[in-house]
Amino acid sequence: MKAVCLISGGIDSPVAAKIAISNGFQLFLVHYHNFPFHSLGTLEKVDAISNLIDERDSKHPISLTIITHGKGKETILNSLEGRDIRNTCLICRMQMFIKAEMYAQQIGADVIVTGEILGEQASQTLDNLPIVVSKLRVPALRPLIGYNKEEVVQLSKKWEFYDLSIQPGGCCSINPRYPETRGRLNEIEQFYDHMSDSIMVASQAELNNQKSFLLPISIKNVLESVEI
Repeated sequence: MKAVCLISGGIDSPVAAKIAISNGFQLFLVHYHNFPFHSLGTLEKVDAISNLIDERDSKHPISLTIITHGKGKETILNSLEGRDIRNTCLICRMQMFIKAEMYAQQIGADVIVTGEILGEQASQTLDNLPIVVSKLRVPALRPLIGYNKEEVVQLSKKWEFYDLSIQPGGCCSINPRYPETRGRLNEIEQFYDHMSDSIMVASQAELNNQKSFLLPISIKNVLESVEI
């Protein structure tokens, strides 16, 4: 079974990927490159981690697809003001899932896999986890949802992802100071629907410019191919 697996470059997503591999999924890794809201160093981390994930699966070839996400984020940021800025992360995460579903349809994947841990981020609270996937038509699997952070760290060390995952890079520079942790579905969908046309235009353009690599791949080839 094919799965689109979102890879951020942090500790959690490689562990989720390894668990998905252990359960028989063929992974198609997707990284959202958020330049200029992320540094280029994030790409180096993701490249190295993806190659390591590839080494953990002897049954299936694994690909890494880089999809830019900066224009979509900029559209969201420019559409919110005042107190509504607190919803930035929720709407951004919702759009990341929608874009992942669009990519899944392109390759015939059945599910989306993420490394979300309950309560770790504003978009990962009990209130917000259902909201960010509310517009999906394919299942979103969260292999780590029953783990605490220390358990995930121990698995990351066991599978030798940890030293790469803790290297600098990967933090978004536009997170609101006080992000919404108890979103209301109707309110978030209203915000999203208001800006959906402009977000989808940006997302489609970003999908059209995706760059896919069969692993293993060198960071030099990635940097030469990805448009910034």
